[in-house]
Amino acid sequence: MQFGIANNVRSEVRECTPELFNRTLDSPQVARTCAEIEDALEACRHGELTQDEFETLKAQLKKRLPIFTFHATFKNGRRKNDDAIPSGLSIYDLDHIANPRAKWAEIEARKEELGILLAHISPSLEGLRLVFLIPLGMSLEQAQAWMARQIGDKEYDACVKDHARCSFAVPREYVLFMDADALFSP
Repeated sequence: MQFGIANNVRSEVRECTPELFNRTLDSPQVARTCAEIEDALEACRHGELTQDEFETLKAQLKKRLPIFTFHATFKNGRRKNDDAIPSGLSIYDLDHIANPRAKWAEIEARKEELGILLAHISPSLEGLRLVFLIPLGMSLEQAQAWMARQIGDKEYDACVKDHARCSFAVPREYVLFMDADALFSP
């Protein structure tokens, strides 16, 4: 499977190699940026920031993070649906959950059955992201609805149906599961 990577949401997308992927997970800049988001979340929880202030700061900080385009790579490096070369992978976001690790513990035993190749906590620390193989014969949108049914998520993010959707990088310690061989298999 070939998916993309870019320095940030505005940068040119190129094919992600295992080396680039690992370098990104181990990047001090990614770790620092996610630590700043975590600090802001704690400040919000303690009343030092309003929810709106936290959301604004989080959005600004996420712009510093590299991105992965698990759904596709792109002709000419432009993240546009018309230029997408589908990867056969899909991102599934579980947002606004109190304990992403506990949610993963509920799903983990079925990871092979569900085709999950990567699971990680989102940069906000309030979400779980699953990267999975799209079941044979399904579109990206159908795969999203299928995963929602499989994990009992009645309020899934139906917006994650375009190939240009990106996923912000996180530090390695946020990764709960990864099958690197399958993620980078041809």
